[in-house]
Amino acid sequence: MAEAPELCLIDRVGRLSYFQRTSLAAEMSISIRKFFVLVTCICGFAALAGCVNQQAPKPWIGSLRNEMSYLGARNWVVIAEAAFPIQSRSGLRVLKLDADIPEVLEGVEQVIEEKHHVKPRVYVAAELENVPYDYAPGVRNYKKKLHESLSGRETVRLDNSMLLRLMGDANKSYRVLVIKTRTAIPYSTVFIELGSGYWDAESEAALRTSMEKKR
Repeated sequence: MAEAPELCLIDRVGRLSYFQRTSLAAEMSISIRKFFVLVTCICGFAALAGCVNQQAPKPWIGSLRNEMSYLGARNWVVIAEAAFPIQSRSGLRVLKLDADIPEVLEGVEQVIEEKHHVKPRVYVAAELENVPYDYAPGVRNYKKKLHESLSGRETVRLDNSMLLRLMGDANKSYRVLVIKTRTAIPYSTVFIELGSGYWDAESEAALRTSMEKKR
């Protein structure tokens, strides 16, 4: 009767000399180590690729830093859609970037966090929530990306006409930076009003109350 394959293999291994068994064990150990090294390298390269993708440099971030370095409290930053109208006022500064609104918003927030001297109040058009997908096919994806870029930051929703009026009133006395993007979604423009990063409305009110008491 023929022996089972497993028993034949065990029998053959058992007949090997001590030196042969030792050599076989060493080769298996080396192969296992090579396998784990290969797996580790693959995982390392995958993780590195992920980091590179997440931290991909924005070629326009230097221009954005330069423009925003002049801004302070009461200035506005408008991250505008492609068809946003540019007003003919002397206090209006226009910067055109080859990027979409969510990406530029992340860049603006990055620069603000680097500077620390201002804090943003973000406005979005109330109409955006009601833009029908049939007329603007990319609106759903845009709203998802915008939400991700805001990172939980609170936003104020106002009619677009009101936001344009607020921006225009501010531009009468203060500089407004308009960043034109390639986003072609109606009512997608993001308005940012800058305030002091180290002195808020509560601090100002306390100061005024204290001054009144001393009079």
